[in-house]
Amino acid sequence: MTNPVTPNIGLNKIDRTSPATTYFDLEKYIDQNADTVDRFAGEASQAIEALQQRLDTEARREVVLQPGLQIVNAERSAPFSLSGIKGRTLVNLLGRVGNMNVLSKWSPFRVSTTLEFGSAKLTIDTGQLNGGIISPTFSVKAGKYYIAITDIKNGTAVGGGRFYIENLTANKFENVVYSSDGFKSAWAAYAPTADVTNCNLVLVVDGASGQYAYYDSVRIYEISADDYTALDSMTPEQIVAKYPYVDSVQPVRNPYAIRYGGNLLPPFYEWNAYSINNPDMNGPYDVTFTAPNAENTFYYTDIQLAANTTYSYSAEHNGYISLNGLYNSIQYIPNTAEQFATFKTTEAAIVRVYVSNILAAPKAGKFSFKNPMLTVGSTPKPFKPREDSMLALQTDLFADPVTGANADEVFEKDGHYFKVAKWKKVLLDGTQNYVSDRVGTGYKTIKLADDPLPLAAHVFPEAVKYDGSILKKWQTVIDSGDFLWFTTTNKNIYLTISNEDSGWGDTYTPTADEIKAYFMGWKMYDASTNSDGTGVFNGSGLKSWVRISSWSWAGNMYTDGGYGSVPRSQAKDYTPYQLIYQLAVPTVEPIVSEGMLTFNEGDNQLEVGTGIVLRESAKPYQDGNGWWNLGNPVAISGVSRSFKYKARDILNVYQNGLEDPRWIDVPTDKYGSIAQLYPMYSADQSSTYSVTYLMMDLSPIVPFTGTYAAKEKAMLQEMTEVVQQNATAVSVLMNKKADKDTPAWVTPTLLNGWGGFNQNGYTTARFFKDSMGYVHIDGLIKGGSVVAGTTVFVLPVGYRPSQVLSSASMSASTDEVTTSLTRIRVGTDGQVQLSSGALSGFVVLNIPPFLAEQ
Repeated sequence: MTNPVTPNIGLNKIDRTSPATTYFDLEKYIDQNADTVDRFAGEASQAIEALQQRLDTEARREVVLQPGLQIVNAERSAPFSLSGIKGRTLVNLLGRVGNMNVLSKWSPFRVSTTLEFGSAKLTIDTGQLNGGIISPTFSVKAGKYYIAITDIKNGTAVGGGRFYIENLTANKFENVVYSSDGFKSAWAAYAPTADVTNCNLVLVVDGASGQYAYYDSVRIYEISADDYTALDSMTPEQIVAKYPYVDSVQPVRNPYAIRYGGNLLPPFYEWNAYSINNPDMNGPYDVTFTAPNAENTFYYTDIQLAANTTYSYSAEHNGYISLNGLYNSIQYIPNTAEQFATFKTTEAAIVRVYVSNILAAPKAGKFSFKNPMLTVGSTPKPFKPREDSMLALQTDLFADPVTGANADEVFEKDGHYFKVAKWKKVLLDGTQNYVSDRVGTGYKTIKLADDPLPLAAHVFPEAVKYDGSILKKWQTVIDSGDFLWFTTTNKNIYLTISNEDSGWGDTYTPTADEIKAYFMGWKMYDASTNSDGTGVFNGSGLKSWVRISSWSWAGNMYTDGGYGSVPRSQAKDYTPYQLIYQLAVPTVEPIVSEGMLTFNEGDNQLEVGTGIVLRESAKPYQDGNGWWNLGNPVAISGVSRSFKYKARDILNVYQNGLEDPRWIDVPTDKYGSIAQLYPMYSADQSSTYSVTYLMMDLSPIVPFTGTYAAKEKAMLQEMTEVVQQNATAVSVLMNKKADKDTPAWVTPTLLNGWGGFNQNGYTTARFFKDSMGYVHIDGLIKGGSVVAGTTVFVLPVGYRPSQVLSSASMSASTDEVTTSLTRIRVGTDGQVQLSSGALSGFVVLNIPPFLAEQ
């Protein structure tokens, strides 16, 4: 018979059904039971000890999130706590010309040049075997180290595409590309033994007439001796990853880390439709459509995947699913009627995921697709919607461009993020004061007249011109080229500007306001001798201004206030000079941030990158086809609606602060990505919209270093801290809202002799911004200069209009007998000015409320 035992730990029980003569077995009922109890006690003790460790030990697991896409395995679901991010700066000696968007500064020989999809196509001329284009001149120094990289895709050239640098010998290189299967990076490293001032990078295509190759992302960086040595042990992929393309001078700009959902697929309303009319959206992940006979009908979406990783694709459907490489032509999952399929990537790739009616031939009928899943791993998982998490920071993080030393650093404290700032960027945009310091043949030297900048004396500043070129640094002989230098004693900044750029003739000395106009993007010229903005002004004739970036048509002339009036607003599409320098004393600055990065238990697909713009305000406009647009500069003629930067990808659209997932990301060749809404939907123009997107301009990417909770105690402690921090944040926001609801008036500093008119109960000039973002200005002033264009005071950033405003008011003479209609101008630079008709007895600042810049 079976021996009876206790149900939980298996102690032997006496069998009451056996004959009464059964004897008592000491081994069975005493020793064996004692061993069982002891074994159970030991196992229970171990389990309790392990649980006690988890609850009593505040253990954390360190993790370093590397640049780019990656898979991170986490022991448990937990938030990521940032320990730090360090800055980096790349200085492209070619400035912006290497982006190959404009070829006017490259000199061609034996080739014809065209632009195709943002890259340069070089086609060998008839009767020639090779040819190429030559970059602007740059210089290198003895004892320094340099690396040059060019992305090349061969077209039909039998000799491939290559590059070299004139007057410089490469010591290490892989500088020829024969492959036509996508862009490959060619590189060469240099260690010059003598100074060379006349270097040019040459892009060459070898073959026969009519053959061609493509070139893009040309960059040259000075690197350290250690980095030069490290090239010997690096793969081409590692070299490209360490030295990505940037325009001019770029720091780590707006870094982010995104953990994509366990399900990598978005809802169907974010997919693209092909030949689908009037689908039934039964839910975010549930769609039905009818396919006509013999017609391809499908939805698709593009997803980025990591290298050497197994993925699974599943869906509940009666049609077909498939998945193909978007650029590498790999068919990862052929069209299949199966509900589940797996595959493994060999390289990082963007894939296109399909649901369709296609197999060998299109099939007609009604097709339904529900709960699509793309997950890491080879095992089926229960359906979950995509839920990403993100940590994004709005800041620039610099470091020494060559050595990486003295890097800006990010740290977290009490749920807020701060930067130890060791570097500073200043836009020389006309808000500073300048004086003419030196006159030479063909150039002027300008001194920054404001208080000396807090420069670290041992580090020379980097300066970038409006066209993206890097200004040369001080040398003994100053010529008409572009130079920057500063004195180590008083740390004053000096810039050399050619007359060709500024329009100031050799015999003309510009005023302080005219110098400001140059730094706002305007060139002076003599309109009495030139109608197209070319030439210079030598002190006589009709003084006028034209946009520096374009002289070709009358719409680029400055006419606000009439010809001869000095420009007081920044020219359209102008990028100001930039000055980057190391601070003498580091400062701590708060950082705008959004989100919290969390890990799911198991494998997580993460991306670390730069260039995210958080919730930029945008206004929707409907185009002639019924589509609603955000960030599209041509949707409605004459209305400003572009994003601040060209967008590479649209991440999220928000309506009144809440995510609006109906908008889709639509790339364009000229304007970057825009957000569009199908005509079947409606955009509420009374709502406020904002967009989070990735900038098209690239910047260096650096690791995120941090930890996550590996034990329950650490998780509980972290949750307690988060609750406390959130409660504090809510309290602060409530107090700020109360302050907005009862805003305080701000009294500005009056300029040019103007003072407050406080007689008879009147108040002096003042302003405030209400809770809706409207700026109110009122008050009376007296006694200052009444010359047209006189600045009364300057509004701070955040209180300025997005467009120039002009309003009518009145003023009076000192004896208050004579009155005059007075025009008041408020510029986008914040300057409140008297345009015309002002009398000095008093001026009424009668300015209607306006919406402040976003």
